[in-house]
Amino acid sequence: MSKIEKVLEAFAVGDAMGMPTEFMTLGYIREKFGLIDNLLDPSVSPIHANLLQGQVTDDTEQVLYLINEYAAEDSVTVEGTVRGLLRWIRETGAVEKGYVGPSSKNALERIEQGEKPEEAGKGGTTCGAPMRVLSAVLCAGEKADNAGLAKLIRNCSLPTHNTSVAMESAAVLGFAMYAAKLGKNYTEILDYIIEGSERAKGMSKEQYVGASAAWRFFSVRERIERCKSPEETMDIIYNVIGTTMEANEITPSALGIFAYAKEDVWTAIRMGSSIGGDTDTIAAIVGALSALYAQGHNIPQRVVDTVKAVNKLDFGSYALKAASFR
Repeated sequence: MSKIEKVLEAFAVGDAMGMPTEFMTLGYIREKFGLIDNLLDPSVSPIHANLLQGQVTDDTEQVLYLINEYAAEDSVTVEGTVRGLLRWIRETGAVEKGYVGPSSKNALERIEQGEKPEEAGKGGTTCGAPMRVLSAVLCAGEKADNAGLAKLIRNCSLPTHNTSVAMESAAVLGFAMYAAKLGKNYTEILDYIIEGSERAKGMSKEQYVGASAAWRFFSVRERIERCKSPEETMDIIYNVIGTTMEANEITPSALGIFAYAKEDVWTAIRMGSSIGGDTDTIAAIVGALSALYAQGHNIPQRVVDTVKAVNKLDFGSYALKAASFR
């Protein structure tokens, strides 16, 4: 099994595990479920009771649709992102299922009405850009330079999240993921996070007031590295950074979990699912980042098998398409 296939498995498992607890508080999750270690029944969810146990949401669907689109044209472009996202929203019933993000929904509706992607994406500050940046990272050849990687991340983000806040959050996470994909060590990944933040400064002309995802992460990194338990780590992230669906909270929250769990993918996913707020997105992206860093994962096979079966997913086929980029 390829490394990319393992990464996609980790992303999807994080999405499915975090789905039932999405927008619950950390305190409520801790009291009712503890540190989650299984796929909860969505009947416990106030917003996703209509979904199946182990079902993925827009996080996984968008990444897979975009890998398909980028592979078909052998490039990560704005036009390919638009085509992939429009196909996704039409074919999956995401609006009816209730899990399409507000920025993406609004932007895609405007694009369908004839607006240019550069204009439609203005105003998008939520987590759609970091949520799907994995597709650009996996389709970036291993010889991509920093400028080239930044361009791919911009192309993946722009149609729905053409703002400085969202772009920086996507670039910070994307550069961290790419460094892990290349086999860089933890210290080198920290350097890539800084580089991603710097590269993001010219990505969008829409300059929004908002904290830097990189600065937020580095403000808690050393405290987290001294933590002795997942609970202590989650308390810091939840109360200092926040875990709402804003891009500049999602990215540093996931990086904070990664700073604690590192190559322990299963612990990273469990923490992401248990931290409260936008749990499915946090668990998905930190699961993928940890899996890239570990060059595999330690998720129980029964959980992987359930997610694959419920969603009828063949991650191997997507991995082959991503691996075709050199």
